Parts: sequence; C-alpha cells; structure tokens
Amino acid sequence: LLEDRTVEQNVGFALEVIGVPRSSIPGRVARVLPRVGLAAKATALPRELSGGQQQRVAIARALVNDPFLIVADEPTGNLDERATRGIFQLLRDINAAGTAVVMATHNLDLTRRSGFRVVELDHGRVVHDTAPSAGAGPSGNASEALPDAVGWGVIQ
Repeated sequence: LLEDRTVEQNVGFALEVIGVPRSSIPGRVARVLPRVGLAAKATALPRELSGGQQQRVAIARALVNDPFLIVADEPTGNLDERATRGIFQLLRDINAAGTAVVMATHNLDLTRRSGFRVVELDHGRVVHDTAPSAGAGPSGNASEALPDAVGWGVIQ
C-alpha cells in the first residue's frame, strides 16, 4: 500500500493508473469499500489499519476494476487466526458473487476445510487435487487438467 495515501486514495490509485476518468473514481471506490468492510476506514492511512484491514485494502484495489479473476498470493500469510478467517471469508464471498479466485497459500488446514477445489503443488508438481477428474488430463497427467480449472490452491 502507498503509506502516504488514505484507504480511498489507495483504492482509487488502482483506477488512476489505468486511465479511468477521475470523475468516476470516487463512486467506484465508494461502492467497493463496503464490500470489503472498510467503509468506515475510508480516510485512514495504512499505518492506522490492522494487518487484516491492510489486506482488505489490497483486495479492494483488485475488486474496484471488476475483475473476472483475482489471484491472491498468500493473502493470510502474516495474519492472526481471526484476521485469516475474515480474509478467507471475504474471498469466498467475492467468489460467490461471480469472481473466480485463485489463492496460493501454505495454510493447508484453511483450504482443506473450504469445500472448494484444492490443488496442492510440491516443487511445481501436482500432489493432490480435489477435483472429481483429478489426475486425469488427456494423457493421464494431472497438470494437464489445470489450465481450464479455476479454484483454490495450496503451494507447499
């Protein structure tokens, strides 16, 4: 996050850099902040936020562009258990609203209890896949089945 900018400015920055007209930025930011539970923190600076709230700002920056897919790399890596559950639930809610989420994490317990497809990799090789057709690409190679699959993942 940009330390000298407020939550709303940090989220708006994601729109500024892609050339969104300045006049439409405040409205788009105002729509996304409640989705990530940060409407009341719009004017806070990053140093005034908890780790979980900072992660929510990062997620809001991705969401403000209405993406088809969010790739979350260790979104719960440095968070306590409560914040981890909150971020995980937020990503589940985002997914339920129609955005695909791919999450890389070392938190096996979190993903295994999720009920979502989980693909575990070890040194770049698929070692576990909860998909019904896991392990069966056209030639029987599990990694061949991954390109058209979107779900939750674990990297060991």
